[in-house]
Amino acid sequence: MIKRLEKKLKSLTVDYFPYTNVIGLARTLIAVGTLLTLICNPVYTLFNTIKNGKVVNPLLSGDIPINDYNFFTLFGFENVIYTKVAAILILILVISGRFIRISGILHWWVTTSFMLSASIIDGGDQIGAIITLLLIPHCLTDSRKSHWTKVEAVPRPSNIIGITSIILIRLQVFVIYFHAAVGKLNVTEWINGTAIYYWLNHSAFGMPLWLSHITNPLLKNSFFVSALTYGSILFEIILCMSLLAGSRFKKNLLVFAITFHILIIFYHGIFSFFFAISSGLVIYLYPFYTPINFRHIYEKTFKRGVLA
Repeated sequence: MIKRLEKKLKSLTVDYFPYTNVIGLARTLIAVGTLLTLICNPVYTLFNTIKNGKVVNPLLSGDIPINDYNFFTLFGFENVIYTKVAAILILILVISGRFIRISGILHWWVTTSFMLSASIIDGGDQIGAIITLLLIPHCLTDSRKSHWTKVEAVPRPSNIIGITSIILIRLQVFVIYFHAAVGKLNVTEWINGTAIYYWLNHSAFGMPLWLSHITNPLLKNSFFVSALTYGSILFEIILCMSLLAGSRFKKNLLVFAITFHILIIFYHGIFSFFFAISSGLVIYLYPFYTPINFRHIYEKTFKRGVLA
């Protein structure tokens, strides 16, 4: 009985081998989102916020004890430019795929420190901090030289740790979309089908001017507005329920999910959220045990499609 169970577990750790470039892509997406935020914004924008006419810096707040361990305050706030550069180098290291065990921990430290202290965060930074935390056990048990490297699947007890990390992330993404869908049912505008109109014309998160000229005439149609509003809820329900779906359905759904969030970039401009949630979607919907053939995707998309 024990030997049979052991044989079954070994078989599962090979069939669902967790150390592929799928997780490498997911780690890279999170790193790219944070990297672009750090590169494209100066220090005074990243870590300052204005309240009642006064500049308040979250990094200097005594109300946040964890700031004592914040990556960006290692050398004091007056030297935050140096830790910003160090964070950029760490994120580049993550993208390169090298030193997985070390970069996995450093990636979580940088992402979480930024989430806790920056003044321009969005939901993507919180998602990134959670995913990088849950990926630490996976990274610590990944013996590859690079997370882009394809290796032969071998039965090892540590594979169970890697698989468990992925399962926990999938459950987290399920919760994200479940909460997104169910939470809307307590809001009057989502229930009566008008929420999309207000969100697209929101003063802070609304669509850019050039898109408003195209979209606002369509928003005058109540059926169109209701279809978008209820369609968004339905799509989020489909995403959360896809946890139990087959891999073929999930892979097809991944394309629609990424497209959905690309549209959110155009209409709401939250870039870092796109990269973080896309990372979660890759782990959630793509079969992590099947390496991605990027060359095949490139040839199929460009050489046979765009250039045909």
